Amino acid sequence: MTFKNFKEYPDIHEAITSAQNIATGKLKWLALLGGVDLGKTHLAVAICREWLSRGLPARYAYVPILLDELRRGFSNTGELSYDSQFKFFCTVELLVLDDLGTESATPWVQEKLDTIVDYRMVHNLPLVVTSNLAINELPIRIASRLQRAHKGKVVVMGGQEYRLRSKK
Repeated sequence: MTFKNFKEYPDIHEAITSAQNIATGKLKWLALLGGVDLGKTHLAVAICREWLSRGLPARYAYVPILLDELRRGFSNTGELSYDSQFKFFCTVELLVLDDLGTESATPWVQEKLDTIVDYRMVHNLPLVVTSNLAINELPIRIASRLQRAHKGKVVVMGGQEYRLRSKK
């Protein structure tokens, strides 16, 4: 999944431009919102790859797996401990949170996600979020931060699912 092999279609030009802007540092935060199979994950991974290709630290995380990694950390020590993993997600230079909203919204989960997002905002660290939810369906604290982030952008992607477009 790169920018080069992404198949652009008219409804998502703004999303591609915004993804390229965060990949080059012109934006700090980007939220890609919209239905399934529109290319949100592809663009998020492409951003991550671009950062890594320039030797910059970046981490892609599918949100439910990120939370599983944190939970496993309770029984680990060292770099795999909860504290170490949580600190990493808060402080890595670029964090991509893919499919925010697919996780089970327990109070613990919400607290951890709110804290990661808040920490990154306070410390001006780049963040990319993808979600199938509309901005008003996201947790209120996260939605608020996504909308007011300095050098941030919320892009709603539209159009037909990729697999349906490619059948034509």
